[in-house]
Amino acid sequence: MARSMYLQSRRSRRALAVVAALPLAAGLAACGSSGGSGSGSSQTLTIAMWTNPAAVSQTEKVNAEFEKQHPGVKVKMQTAPTAGNAWPTLWQSLVSAKSVDVLAQFPPTPHAYPPASTGIIPQGTPALVQSGQFVDLSNQPFMKRFDPAAQKYAMGYNNGIYGVMTAEYVNNSGMFYKKDLLAKYGLSVPTTYGQFISEMDTLKSKGVTPLYVAGKDGYQSIPWFGIMNQLLMQDKPSADAPALWEKRAEDFWSGAQSWTDPVYADTAQRYEKILTYMEPNAAGVPAQSAPGVWAAKANDFPFFFDGSYDGNTIAQDNPSLNFGFMAMPGADDASWNRAALAPDLSWVVPTWSKHQTLAMQWLDLFTQPDNYAAWLKATGSISTEPSVPTPTLPWTDWLAAHASEGYPNLEQPWTSTKFPTVAGDIDRTKMQPFGSQSPASALKQAADAYKSAAGH
Repeated sequence: MARSMYLQSRRSRRALAVVAALPLAAGLAACGSSGGSGSGSSQTLTIAMWTNPAAVSQTEKVNAEFEKQHPGVKVKMQTAPTAGNAWPTLWQSLVSAKSVDVLAQFPPTPHAYPPASTGIIPQGTPALVQSGQFVDLSNQPFMKRFDPAAQKYAMGYNNGIYGVMTAEYVNNSGMFYKKDLLAKYGLSVPTTYGQFISEMDTLKSKGVTPLYVAGKDGYQSIPWFGIMNQLLMQDKPSADAPALWEKRAEDFWSGAQSWTDPVYADTAQRYEKILTYMEPNAAGVPAQSAPGVWAAKANDFPFFFDGSYDGNTIAQDNPSLNFGFMAMPGADDASWNRAALAPDLSWVVPTWSKHQTLAMQWLDLFTQPDNYAAWLKATGSISTEPSVPTPTLPWTDWLAAHASEGYPNLEQPWTSTKFPTVAGDIDRTKMQPFGSQSPASALKQAADAYKSAAGH
């Protein structure tokens, strides 16, 4: 839901990656906490989340309702944007000072806990989970509102569930499109890679710049990982994705799979071709302003790579714009071009929270169906509560029809802080078309770096 630079990557997800790489603050041993009394107490409940205007605004409404229900209790919100390392810095500060009661997290998923045989020691959120810093929410009454399997995948470890995932978005492969502009040139929503390229050729021949990308903040990751997801999954059932990603990580670690394998060369070729249609100055386009600029250009940029978390922002920036959202088609078979679903904002309660009872009561209020439905509508998130439908908004028609076909987003190979960054992900700022490095060279560099770091 955040506008992060991951975009594996809320978004490669670099905000998540940065938090995960932060060393644990000294002295963070789990300790008991007072429960907090609930109504009538003079207490401050501190909640922290990254900045997403619609999400923060709607969460503040929950806070106001909570204060009414608990006289004498003040809810204090702390927020920071994911850009510029602001959110990881705030996260670290709050955790180090033990000064937060309900904390937003990007879900680590099982990938964050490599086998002990790898020698990789989890950092950040996974390390806090392993060391007992977050409360196991498995038996909390509000967890009955959620799908246990989805929650276990997002925030589970061993037999516990250490957070509640309340947001899910399409990030990798995410693409907005202008319906009226496509109709103007007799085009339909593309369903295959070939059709997508053909339509961009047509648009370019009409003097239209087909594609808008926030290249300054790494949003070229959306097509890169979107294509990779679709080619790796091909016609496999969506339910197979978690096991496939786990097997992929094992194969990279053992040397059975490498960045120089044909599927990654195919990914790079398709990625490079698609980006030949982007706005020439894409490398200077920041993510923060990109949705508004795209919304304002009603007669240009038919396609825009961005996560579904920005749909409502676009609608607010230009209420008259007739647009939709879809999974970019990176494969040749339409049935392969499914949306990659990114588990997103998840709430945790630290074991050292001074107000655990209040924290649980706040989570119960936040996840009550009426409040949660309003939050979904404000943010454009896909619902994680089975009894609460994903909201139908003017731009979510494709998403409403196809989200059920989606699967959990691709996980990258296991790495640690000892690995060079390029071993776990290609540096797309240096690779064509944003840089001078050829895709083949970039893939070989990553393969060699991973092989060396993993000790193959």
